[in-house]
Amino acid sequence: MMKLFTFSKSIDDKMAHKKDEKFEPFIEHVRKTKNYLEELIEKYGIEEILKNLFYEFKISDSYIETVYEIIKYHDIGKLTEEFQNGLKLGDISITHSDIGFYTISSLLVDKVLSKKLSNKEFVFLLLIATVVSRHHSFLSDISDIIFWNEEKEKYVRYILEFLETENDKDTIINMTKSVFGNLNMKKIKKVINIEFFLLYKLLNSLLITCDYLATMEFMKGVKFVPKIIDDYLKDIILNNISSSKINGNFNPYIDKKINKFRTMKKEEVFDLNTLRSVITAKIEEKFEKSKKNVFFIEVPTGGGKTNISLRLVRKLLEKKKKVFYVIPYVNIIEQSFDYFSKFIPGEYITRYDHKYIDIADDENKEKSYTQTLFLNFPFVFTTHVGFFDMFFRKGKSDNFNFYQIANSVIILDEVQAYNPKFWNTLSNIFYYLSKYLNTTIIIMSATLPDFTKFIEKENFVENLTPDVVDHKLFERASYVFLDKDIEEKILEEVNKSKKTLVVVNTVKESYRMYENLKSKIDGEVYILNSTLLYVRKRELIDYIKKYNKEKPLVLVSTQSIEAGVDLDFDVGFRAFSLLDSIIQTMGRVNRNARLKSAKLYLFDDGNWKRIYKSDEREKILEENFSKFKSGKLKLNEFYSLTIEKLKKKLNAFTLDYLDYFKDLKFKNIDKELKLIDGDTFSLFIPLEIPLSKLNNIKKLLLEYNLISDKDKVLQGKKVWNVYMDNDFSYVENRLFSKIFSLFVVSLYNYRTEGKSIKEILKDEMNEEFYFAEDFEKYYSYKDGLNVEKFLELKSSREYDFL
Repeated sequence: MMKLFTFSKSIDDKMAHKKDEKFEPFIEHVRKTKNYLEELIEKYGIEEILKNLFYEFKISDSYIETVYEIIKYHDIGKLTEEFQNGLKLGDISITHSDIGFYTISSLLVDKVLSKKLSNKEFVFLLLIATVVSRHHSFLSDISDIIFWNEEKEKYVRYILEFLETENDKDTIINMTKSVFGNLNMKKIKKVINIEFFLLYKLLNSLLITCDYLATMEFMKGVKFVPKIIDDYLKDIILNNISSSKINGNFNPYIDKKINKFRTMKKEEVFDLNTLRSVITAKIEEKFEKSKKNVFFIEVPTGGGKTNISLRLVRKLLEKKKKVFYVIPYVNIIEQSFDYFSKFIPGEYITRYDHKYIDIADDENKEKSYTQTLFLNFPFVFTTHVGFFDMFFRKGKSDNFNFYQIANSVIILDEVQAYNPKFWNTLSNIFYYLSKYLNTTIIIMSATLPDFTKFIEKENFVENLTPDVVDHKLFERASYVFLDKDIEEKILEEVNKSKKTLVVVNTVKESYRMYENLKSKIDGEVYILNSTLLYVRKRELIDYIKKYNKEKPLVLVSTQSIEAGVDLDFDVGFRAFSLLDSIIQTMGRVNRNARLKSAKLYLFDDGNWKRIYKSDEREKILEENFSKFKSGKLKLNEFYSLTIEKLKKKLNAFTLDYLDYFKDLKFKNIDKELKLIDGDTFSLFIPLEIPLSKLNNIKKLLLEYNLISDKDKVLQGKKVWNVYMDNDFSYVENRLFSKIFSLFVVSLYNYRTEGKSIKEILKDEMNEEFYFAEDFEKYYSYKDGLNVEKFLELKSSREYDFL
């Protein structure tokens, strides 16, 4: 092993942190960092991964210990007199991250001078050492970091006096300056590539996590114990999956007849429950035989994807450390999370989204928050955006948990929600994760053919989709394209059906349709879109699910109803849109095959071309729309044609985005890779929410003085005032944001009178939020936002200012 840090002078009087009047010795912080580093590496099996990556670069794995040293001594820049004096006085005016990097660079140059490092090994380790310079800030492009700062040279000289070197200090410094002067991107590009991106993110993640945990242990007295899938948890999960005592668990039945289900043919299946069992059994059989690490499953809506994923996880418990279950939107996480929670004890599973609060009864908020910040649960349910921020965002908090992907399972549900222009990039990322981080990736969709075929790569994906998925039992609804008046047809069908679904493309249109139908239908009419508060959405979905009255029920919705919302309607209407959305809506009609036949009526509202114009699929739809509408092109044919044409179109995007990863261009990655597009903004609606709907967070509300023991409602105005009046700590802010989000809704950035609504309201907005003080003029808890009234009111008022 090549040792970098050997001290020739005592540093016992050097400190790393201060809390009140107590100091933490520098060497103690090194020790704590080392302990956390060793624990994370051991628990997540990271050393083997590092060895494989070093082998890829033809770098001896003996240098892994050198990298560990760099992480342990990341705060070496704190040894300067200026930092030490500032720490004692409580007024630190000097940086330490960059000085630490320059010091480590000098120590590496010393090894080159002594012939203990080759030029290639030196550049490799130097690039890795740049993580030290960014450990208190966001990731920056390599080209922005590799330079020598003359102003900081004196501090490096000072620190080097405490360290043993094999060469004269002046010689080392002069050579280091020369090295930086001659190091350019051409030389750097000989080392970096996508594999280096993975290595860099992995080491950055370990460094900032271990530093945070070590610092927290001193500052807060909180010791962090990483939780992974261990033998104890594995036994609980296996027992629960096999238990007939768990409500709604049909896995014992599947296990009992598994061999029969595996051999059954389509023509031998006559009911939906048997079909789900057959699909599950056949997928599992292919999975057991496969030697691959990336899997694709296409199962129609209602085919039991969530339970299939649970059973596949059961097969992986022996060798995997963690499970990430990734879903497109917050509003559909709850269903899958609740299902898995039947089998996994609460302390081992969490939802990582801004709507979920799981710490209301925990007295140690700091400790509990840390568990969530560092995803310290073996099972994590999160959104696509939340999960892929670990890859694409450059912020420090986004990069904490990247190391946890090593030796773990990622389940990606409803991947058709991604912008297609990134499918190639994502497919490549899956390839590299599976190859180098030993990550098992299970990609699931109700509509999308295997999108990992979009890349010209070796056959690294196992398609587990069984041939029985095209069973006629999944043809629960057929589609008809309407030419006649849409509302007239809705009224006609409502008289024959108990539950009717109407899906349109915009919030504005959903409200208009809702108001029209409400005045004409003798029954219950509801609306579901992005302007409803989360509490209302949850309440409405539960109500519709249990609805059993004689009068008809009609739900008018936007795409909020699609992908994962477990509701079943007798008839449906869908404004034409992307084919994925049409298929998803079809999955809400006769979902449980209660009816012999059901229909989804399609209609052209004239909006889809404008709404989806930035999506690569729109042009393809437009070119073939007339054939589809006339019946010359069936839906499945239209979909296959769209995918084939899209595949040809997307080839142009692959290299551009992959080059950002190869060149470690973190700024470009952060700016350009947005998986789910949307020009939206947030409104804060200060209405009152009954506390009966918020039982799980009453204690937290009392802590923030938002309610008293006598209150029956939570006032939005009070929540807003607390938000405006407080400069919360990081922990407090994350907790409070979960309460805050109860009153936040999303709205598309409509244009009116030649301006976007965000432009009109910009002087009244607080960051990204608009405080809707006059909400009663255009908003109600039950119906959400009347967009036309809102736009009319705000745009006319804007001209009053002139």
